[in-house]
Amino acid sequence: MAQALTALLAGGDDRQVISFEVAGQEFCLDVGSVRELRGFTEPTPMPDSPPYVTGVINLRGTVMPVIDLRARLGFAGLDAAARPVIVVIESGDDCAGLMVDAVCDTYTVAPEDVTPPPGFSEYSGDGLVSAVIKAGDKMIILLSADTLLPQGLAAAA
Repeated sequence: MAQALTALLAGGDDRQVISFEVAGQEFCLDVGSVRELRGFTEPTPMPDSPPYVTGVINLRGTVMPVIDLRARLGFAGLDAAARPVIVVIESGDDCAGLMVDAVCDTYTVAPEDVTPPPGFSEYSGDGLVSAVIKAGDKMIILLSADTLLPQGLAAAA
């Protein structure tokens, strides 16, 4: 089972998540994996990058990859007039920017509101989706920072 789900269920403590919108759908990450939020900076393209990596940016002297979360999740590209936000995430020693449509909210999540992802999800087998969170009348997909940012991707940037 994904680390994020295990962490949310362990010890019975409530956890904080930050949610964001991608292609009209709400997703979230554990706040512990989010380093900062920043306005969009046009990435410098990198040859031979995975198709979902739009390029690299310089964040206070650190060169990091920018992942188009729409492309990573299999959605259509951004509208040309869109003003995306970059969510800077950390996983181990690596960090990257996730290009999202908008940052929505933070939630306090109780363990009883967290369920494993359904087995039929295209992303449940690769660990991209850690859990499904019930937040009032909404269902929010918890993504795994560890899977979004494969180890070594930032080093390749």
